[in-house]
Amino acid sequence: MSRGTKKVGMTGKYGPRYGVKIRKRIKSVSRHRARPQRCPECNHDAVKRVSSGVWHCRHCDLKFAASAYSIRTRSYKKDEAKVETDRFLAEDSEDMGEEVPTEEETLKEPKPEAPVVKPTPEPTADSEGE
Repeated sequence: MSRGTKKVGMTGKYGPRYGVKIRKRIKSVSRHRARPQRCPECNHDAVKRVSSGVWHCRHCDLKFAASAYSIRTRSYKKDEAKVETDRFLAEDSEDMGEEVPTEEETLKEPKPEAPVVKPTPEPTADSEGE
């Protein structure tokens, strides 16, 4: 007995209609959209799509806007990548026995102030003749 639709997956319901390219695109979007997403507030996998661009976390009851089929927008991906990079660096430094300052500590450190340069007075026409 066969296992069902191995290649077409969720788009098996469309049969041969609409073309291969469109069915593959629908399959990738549907697969990503159907699984629970991670909440940006509470970090639980409890975010579901309410409608196009509207997402709701069932754990912390947060409702927010994001892209139509994913909660990760481009800026979110950059922020998430920065957090992941910082986490990996911290783990590596712990393994090596070093301490790496966290982002909060680096923000709290006072920045060196620029030296103050006093302007020199420019000579006026009255003072040049004397």
